[in-house]
Amino acid sequence: MSGAPAAGPRVEVTYPGEGEAVAASRCRLLIDAPDGCVEIALDSEGWCSCRHGDGYWWFDSSGLEPGWHQALIRCEGAHGGEAAQLTRRFLVLEES
Repeated sequence: MSGAPAAGPRVEVTYPGEGEAVAASRCRLLIDAPDGCVEIALDSEGWCSCRHGDGYWWFDSSGLEPGWHQALIRCEGAHGGEAAQLTRRFLVLEES
């Protein structure tokens, strides 16, 4: 038996990549995380739940102003315990 602590949940943003530019009309974050609870805070606003489908967690956003945005994602495992957090910055392009 090892004395190493059990690893907490892992969370990864599959899309958009760090610093990636996206169109405002298609701003959808794709999050790879275990079952449980996944929430997002966009630009330091309140926490919103993400939806689960096709093996991923999704957050759809519309009406984002052009410019840089920051998403803070947190994930708690299905049985509670330690939570994982990740920050992702992305650029929303002005649409013509």
